[in-house]
Amino acid sequence: MADTRIQILGLGISTIDDLLVVSHHPQPNEKQQVLSRTRQCGGLTGSALVAASRLGVACGHVISLGDGELSRFLRQTMAREGVTLFENRPTPEVEPYLSIIIIEQGTGERSIMWDNSRSAAPAMGETETALALQADCLFVDHLYAEAVLDVVAEARRRGVAVVGDFERTAPGSLDLMALTNHLIIPYHYAREVLGSGVEADEAASRLAAEPGRTLACVTDGTRGAWYALGRDPQTVCHQAPFPMETVVDTTGCGDVFHGVYAAGLVRGLDPRQRLVEASAAAAIKTRYAGAQAGAPTLSELRAFLQSRQVSK
Repeated sequence: MADTRIQILGLGISTIDDLLVVSHHPQPNEKQQVLSRTRQCGGLTGSALVAASRLGVACGHVISLGDGELSRFLRQTMAREGVTLFENRPTPEVEPYLSIIIIEQGTGERSIMWDNSRSAAPAMGETETALALQADCLFVDHLYAEAVLDVVAEARRRGVAVVGDFERTAPGSLDLMALTNHLIIPYHYAREVLGSGVEADEAASRLAAEPGRTLACVTDGTRGAWYALGRDPQTVCHQAPFPMETVVDTTGCGDVFHGVYAAGLVRGLDPRQRLVEASAAAAIKTRYAGAQAGAPTLSELRAFLQSRQVSK
C-alpha cells in the first residue's frame, strides 16, 4: 500500500442510489407509474471522487464494505471509474447506504430517502492513516466525522490539504469542518451554522476568516457561488452558474462541484480556475440522471467551457 500513489483520498460516504423517474412528485396516498428505474453509485464523497477521477486525478476511498449485493455493486462501479478502494470488512453483512431518489421528469427536482441500517464507518488503521498522511488532498464530509477526526487533524498538521462537503451537523462534523481548509458548503447550511439572516457573500467572508482556512465557498444552486480566500476574507468573489436549457436531474451537482474543485486543487489551478471548472461540471451533470453519470471528462469539460467562451 505504501507505494500506491493517491492524490485525493476520500474519507466520507459512498452510496447506492436507486433512481426512480416519475411524471411529478407524488402526493400523499397517490399511486403513479415509475417511468424509468436505474441503479448507480452516489454519495457526497464517492461522487466527488468519481468526478475527480474522470479528470485524470488518482483517487482512493477508505470504506467499510461487506459481501452483499450492494457492496459488490459499489466495488465494480468504483473499479470501472478508476477509484481505488481501501476496504475494511467489519462483518460480511455490512453494506453501503442505500438511497431511493425520486426524480421529477422535466424539472429534474428530486426527493431522497435513505437506509443506513447496515452501514459502518471506515476504520482508520495504520495502512489507512499512512495513506492519508501521504495524499495531496483529503476529501471529507459530515458523515463518519468522528471516525476520521484524529487522522485528519494529523494530516493538517503535516500540511495536507482538506476539502470538505458538509450539508448538515452530525457527530464530530463541526470539529471536522474546523480542520477543513477548503470548505464548500450550501447556503442553507451556512445559514444554519452562522444564522438565518446571513447573506451568502457575508457567509463566505466569515467562513474564510476562520483560523487555518485557505478558501471558503458558499453555493446556492442557480444563484451561483460566493467565495473568499483566507488571506483576504473581506474580498468576496462571485462565480456565476452556467444556465442549461434542459435539466434532467440535479442529484449530485454539489458533489461533482466539490470533486472538480478538489481535482483543480491538486492539478495546480488557481482559485478562480477551480471554481469555474467546478461550476461548469455541475451544469454538465444536470444533463444526466444520477449523481455520477454526468460528471465530465477533462476533454468534455474543456469543450463545454470553450463553447461558452469562458477563458480560464
